[in-house]
Amino acid sequence: MTLDPVVGVALAFLPIGLVLSGLWGMGLAFYGVDLSAAWEGLWFDFIPVEGRTTAYLAGVLGLLHLPLALWLAPRTVRAHGAWTRRLLAPSEAARMAERIEHLSVTRSDAVDTQMAEIRRIERDLHDGAQARLVAMGMTLDAAEHLLGSNPEAVRALLIEARESSSKALEELRDLVRGIHPPVLADRGLADAVRALALVSPLTTDVTIDLPGRPEPPVESAVYFAVSEVLANAAKHSGGDRVWLDLRYGHGMLRVGITDDGRGGADITRGTGLRGIERRLATFDGVLAVSSPLNGPTMVTMEIPCALSSPKTTSC
Repeated sequence: MTLDPVVGVALAFLPIGLVLSGLWGMGLAFYGVDLSAAWEGLWFDFIPVEGRTTAYLAGVLGLLHLPLALWLAPRTVRAHGAWTRRLLAPSEAARMAERIEHLSVTRSDAVDTQMAEIRRIERDLHDGAQARLVAMGMTLDAAEHLLGSNPEAVRALLIEARESSSKALEELRDLVRGIHPPVLADRGLADAVRALALVSPLTTDVTIDLPGRPEPPVESAVYFAVSEVLANAAKHSGGDRVWLDLRYGHGMLRVGITDDGRGGADITRGTGLRGIERRLATFDGVLAVSSPLNGPTMVTMEIPCALSSPKTTSC
C-alpha cells in the first residue's frame, strides 16, 4: 500500500515529464555541446552528447517525445482514474454490506406499506361495503316479518335493500380500483397513464414510448406514483399545465413529470413524495425532484425492469 501514492503520482506526471524531457532534448540540439563541456559529459536518454552530431540526435529524440506525450496523455488519465477508484472505492465486502442494508430498508418499507394498505382495505370494507351489507340483511329480515301483514312496507324495504346493494357494489368497485385499477390490468401502463391524464384537472401533454409491458408489480408502482404526482400538481402547484413523458430504454423505465406551477416542492417534507420514493425503492427505483421557487417542478422516476410483451400502443 506504500506504493499506491507513488504509482498515482507517476501516472499523473508521466505525460508532463515526457513534454519537459522533449523540450530539454530540443534545447540540447542548440546548447548541448557547450553544456557537455561545462559539465564534463552529458547524456540524453541513451545518447551521450559529445559533439554536434550527438547534440542534434538528442534534439530529434526530444522532438519525438512530444507526440509520444500526446499519445500517452489520455491513456495515463484513464489509468490514473482506474487507480484512484481502486484506492478510494469501497471494497467488495463494503459494497455488499451497503447493498444488504439497502435491501433490508426497502423490504421493511415495503412490508410497512403493504400492512398499511391491508389496514386501509379492512377499514374501507368495514366502514363501507360491510356496513351496507349488514344493513341490507337487517332490511331484508324486516321485510320478511312484514311480508304477510304489510306488503307496501315490504315493497319500500326491498327498494331500500336494492339501493344499499347498488351502493355496496359501487364501493367495492372503487375499492378494487384503488388496489389495482381495471384499466391497468386490461390495457397496460401506457393507457392507464393516459386515463390519469384525461381526468387530471390540469391540461396534461402525454408522450409515451413503451415497447411492451413491465411486470404487474412495477406497473402498479409506477401507476400509483404517477397518480400521486399528478394529484400533487393539481392541489399544490398552482399551475395550469403538466408535461408527462414515459419511456423505456437500456433496461430502465423512466417517467418525467413537469408542471408550470410555483415550485417549492420538497421531498423531505410531507408524506406524498416520501411515499413515492419508498414505493419505487422496493424495485431499486429512484425519485428525483427539482422544484425551485417560482417553478417549474420536475419530477423524475427511474425503475430498472424488463418488458414482457410487444408494443401495443404509443403516442
